Amino acid sequence: MKIDQIKMGSLLSYLSLILGTVVSLVYTPIMIERLGQSEYGVYSIVLPMVSYLNLFSFGLGSAYTRFYTRYKEANDKYNMAKLNGMFLVIYSLLGVLVLIVGFTIAANPRLAFGQKLTEEEIELAVRLMYIMTVTAAVSFPLSVFESNTMVNERYIFLKLLAIVKSVINPLLIIPLLMIGLRSEAMAYMSLAFTLFSGVLNIIYCNKKLAIRFYFRDFDFKLLKSMFKFTGWVFVGIVVDQLNWSVDKLLLAWMHGSNEVATYNVASQLNIYYMSMATTFSGILTPRVHQMVANKVPDKQISDLFIRVGRFQFTILTMILFGFVAVGYPFVLLWAGEANANAFVIALLLFIPTILPSIQNLGIEILRAKNMHKFRSLVYVLVAVLNIVISIPLCALFGAVGVAIGTAIPVFIGNGLIMNWYYNKYIGLDIPRFWRRITALLPSLVVPAIAAILIACLAHASGYLGILFWGVIYVVIFIVSVWLIGLTPREKEIVTSPLKRIIYKILSKLLRL
Repeated sequence: MKIDQIKMGSLLSYLSLILGTVVSLVYTPIMIERLGQSEYGVYSIVLPMVSYLNLFSFGLGSAYTRFYTRYKEANDKYNMAKLNGMFLVIYSLLGVLVLIVGFTIAANPRLAFGQKLTEEEIELAVRLMYIMTVTAAVSFPLSVFESNTMVNERYIFLKLLAIVKSVINPLLIIPLLMIGLRSEAMAYMSLAFTLFSGVLNIIYCNKKLAIRFYFRDFDFKLLKSMFKFTGWVFVGIVVDQLNWSVDKLLLAWMHGSNEVATYNVASQLNIYYMSMATTFSGILTPRVHQMVANKVPDKQISDLFIRVGRFQFTILTMILFGFVAVGYPFVLLWAGEANANAFVIALLLFIPTILPSIQNLGIEILRAKNMHKFRSLVYVLVAVLNIVISIPLCALFGAVGVAIGTAIPVFIGNGLIMNWYYNKYIGLDIPRFWRRITALLPSLVVPAIAAILIACLAHASGYLGILFWGVIYVVIFIVSVWLIGLTPREKEIVTSPLKRIIYKILSKLLRL
């Protein structure tokens, strides 16, 4: 069952991501047009501020996975129930803390959002801050049930729910925008869907997983162990969040809402880009913790790390070169000429994120081995460098400048330094990892040339033109990688499920 859950979960994850991305690509230009550059900019400024409130989770989700997996492997149902009860209490208290902090920020908007916003923009930011704070607060206790579903590897339910949220939420917001409702309606809809998905998770955990809670004998020794484990996880999450959202705050303080809106278009594209890597590795989180708990040899962990990395590298390079091919006309159509710079900004964000994205599984390996302190310290260095470099570049070049200021530290810290640490202290075979990655490079030469030629000569116009040239590029990429890049084993992984599907379809047709 677990293998089916992982395979189906992976497929549904990418289906959810693709559907959500397509819907969002349709939804975003409508949102920008209906809200206007100013209100969209304000909405984009409030979002990272609210994301900081989610940091009050202190990285405890990783501790839940770590300890629940250990109790589950030992079939210790009593401690599993006690852990559930402890987390529900802690997250409920943290939700109250989020309310207090979020409302305090809303009461002091100039301190949070700077002096460049107009009075109307500040008033809107305050209203959005109140609504989004409530959403963040209620998500804390509800996340216990989602975490329990994930750690039990029930990915099919989780991903089906994600598909419903990612598709239906924007589809409901679009008519609201069309009849004149604005960003506040979007915020209320997000709150409604948070409650909706939370209730479904509660029902599923009770009906299908028979989740149990035990609230007596609060284990302070276990709590101390959890916070000791999550301390550096929390630091890593904080600085990672800071690293990817400080740009918007710098732009808000120095240039105002319009420049933030342009950067947010590129940032949204970068989120889609990184999600293509994290979607698959996230499903393997419980598996990694089980492997470490069972003390499997480092070579087996390295093998998994390399297989996942090659898959992620293939996906990300396909998207990167595809964006080179048709990205500029797409950005003009999707976000308007006012946001044309988002194409260059997105490329500046895409390129350095390849390194950490294809090694995303390494984060969970570090946490499973309780050796994530060094990564958190490296991320502190990355965040400091990002701020130091981005401030002058932001003043001089605006959104393009802060993108450069983010790219350089990410490449140095997340890429070069972490590779050294993985190899020297974690037991991952990094030289073999890069040999297997570079083995894919010859298969990328033809797609790269094709992408450049399409960008320079095709002059794709309109969504049909972009789709036409995009499909041509994807076909070239797939053929090249299939013939030159993939190993026989990787080809078998791709073809075996396709053969089963075709066999089932043909069998049903023959019965008719």
